[in-house]
Amino acid sequence: MSEHPTLFVCHGDDGGPPFHPCRRVQEALRAAGIEYRKVIAAHGSPIPFLRRGSRDELFKATGTKKLPTLKLPDGTVISHSRAILAWVRDQSEREDALRRREASLLKN
Repeated sequence: MSEHPTLFVCHGDDGGPPFHPCRRVQEALRAAGIEYRKVIAAHGSPIPFLRRGSRDELFKATGTKKLPTLKLPDGTVISHSRAILAWVRDQSEREDALRRREASLLKN
């Protein structure tokens, strides 16, 4: 298993419009300096009956057919962009707190 989380996105990937969930999540991960592995897990429409192909492999890997989905190295699955963005914020806040603590310890 990879030490980095795996992000499952649609074919729109980074090239979608700025408001697209798959793009927003990737931008947030990069801005936070979080390395990740990316899997393009679906093609076509977000509307199930208009999709080309299936999301069966995505479901096998994550237990959901929703995108974007982030699978952490410990197996935890986070679906939907808002939940992933909240996780990214939490990671950034933890990293900031750790840096402040280390700086404080170095001063003393």
